[in-house]
Amino acid sequence: MAWLGWHVGQREQHAIAAGGKQLSLFSWEILASILIYVVVSALRWQTSWDYNMYYNHYVAMQSLGEYSRENFEPGFSLVAHAFGKAGMHFAFYFAFWALVQIVLLFYALRQRKVLLPWLALCIFLGPYYIFWMGFIRQSVVEALFVVMVEFIVRRKFWWYLLLSLVAVSIHKMCVLFIPLYVIPLIPASKAKRWLPFALLALCIALGSFPQWIRWIFDRIGQMAEVMGYGHYHRLFMSHNLEYAFRSVIGPARLFPLLSCLAMIWFYPGIKSMFAGDKYLSATYRFALLYMGYINLFANTTQYLARPGELMRTCFVIMLCYLLYYLWRKRLWWAFAVIAVSNFYYVYYEIAKSVMIGGSIYQPELYHTFLF
Repeated sequence: MAWLGWHVGQREQHAIAAGGKQLSLFSWEILASILIYVVVSALRWQTSWDYNMYYNHYVAMQSLGEYSRENFEPGFSLVAHAFGKAGMHFAFYFAFWALVQIVLLFYALRQRKVLLPWLALCIFLGPYYIFWMGFIRQSVVEALFVVMVEFIVRRKFWWYLLLSLVAVSIHKMCVLFIPLYVIPLIPASKAKRWLPFALLALCIALGSFPQWIRWIFDRIGQMAEVMGYGHYHRLFMSHNLEYAFRSVIGPARLFPLLSCLAMIWFYPGIKSMFAGDKYLSATYRFALLYMGYINLFANTTQYLARPGELMRTCFVIMLCYLLYYLWRKRLWWAFAVIAVSNFYYVYYEIAKSVMIGGSIYQPELYHTFLF
C-alpha cells in the first residue's frame, strides 16, 4: 500500500507539472490499495480485543434474528441486520466496515496523495490498524471525522451537522463532534511555539495527578447516562477509585508524545511547504487537542479517554504531513527518530504476544480464519 501510494503521488505530480489535473480517486493504485486493505481485514480472525464481541453478536443475530446487545446504535444495527438477513458470511460483514474506513481516509486525502505512502506505513506499522480492527464503530466515526474537518474549513456547517448525526447513529459518543466544529474557527494566536509546548506540559502535569477529576465527576458524572454509558457510571463515583490509577509509562505512550513535540517544532516549516492548505491547520489543532486530552486522562479509566480518541485519525494524518516534510527536507536524523517512533509498534506488540504466551497481548497477534 505504501508503494502504491508513492506511485500515485508521483504520477499525479508529473501530470500536474505537465499542465494536467489531479488524478481521480479511482486511480488503479488507490483501488488496489483499497482492495488490499479490505481483503486483509475481512479475512482476519480473533484479531484485536473486541473482535469476538462483534463476531458473536453477528453470528447470534443471524441465528436469532436480533442482536443480543440492545444498546448498539441504530445505524450500526441496520447494517448488521442487512448483512445477516442476507445470509452473508461474517467476512463480508467485516469487509464492509473496513471498506468504509479506508474509503473515508482516502477521500479525505484525495487532494493530498503525497501523504498516502506515509498513511499506509503509520496505519499498519503503528498501533492504529490493530485498534481499528477491534473498535469497529469508533474506528468508522474516527475516519468519518477527518472528512468532516473539510466541511469545517469550507464553513459548511449544515453538512457537518448532517454527518455528525450519521456518526451518532453509529456511535452515540459522536454527539461531541458538534462542539468540535468551532475549534478550527478560533482565531490563531500570534504567540510563539512555546504556547502549545506549555499547554501540552500542563496536560501532562494535570494527568499525572488525576484526583481533581473526582470533584468534576461528583457533579457531572450522570452525563454518562446521556451518552449511553450508564453502566460505567460507577467508575466515576467518588467512593470508587477504579477510574483513577497510575498508568505505565512506556514506548506506547512516550513515542506519540515525542511525535507531537516534533509536530509543534516543525509546524512552521510544514505550513510553509503546504502554503494555503487550511485543512492542514485544522488537522494540526485537532492533533494537538487529541494529544493534550489523552495525556490529561492518561491515568484514568479508558472510558474517559474515549472522547479524545475521536480525533485520533487527525493525529495520524498530521504524522503523515510531518514525515513527508522531514523526508522532502532531508532532515534525516529527525526523520529517523520519528519513523522509528511510529513504525516500531507492530513488531513490539507481536514480540510481547509471542514471548508471553496466553497473555493479555494475545489479541495483538494477526490471524486469518482460512487456516
